[in-house]
Amino acid sequence: MAKLTLEALHQIREKEAENMKKRDIHNRKKHVIVAMGTAGLEKGAKVILNEFADLCEKNGMDDVIITQTGAVGAGYEPVVQIHTPDLGLVSYGKVEKADVAKIIDQTLVAGKVIKEKVVEIKEE
Repeated sequence: MAKLTLEALHQIREKEAENMKKRDIHNRKKHVIVAMGTAGLEKGAKVILNEFADLCEKNGMDDVIITQTGAVGAGYEPVVQIHTPDLGLVSYGKVEKADVAKIIDQTLVAGKVIKEKVVEIKEE
């Protein structure tokens, strides 16, 4: 393996520091949480998480943090929860890849709830 130059190491460090900023929750106004329990994963939650990440990055939405959690809302998988300062927490169920762009446009950007996708998550 070839030795890396000091300049190459600095470039790698800058690139990784930029990637780590994407995971920083501080100064982020909007939060997307994708439930990644076993049932959610079986029904495509990983695809949903990746689609949110790709579209938010493509649209330069630096005020959005995307994270995952365990099982949420049995029977509604895949479940996506959106938290914004204006709306509070909104839970969407049976989210499909085609729904992600609509959720971004209507909920994250326009601040509107998509009523036909809302599910009520009950604490058990």
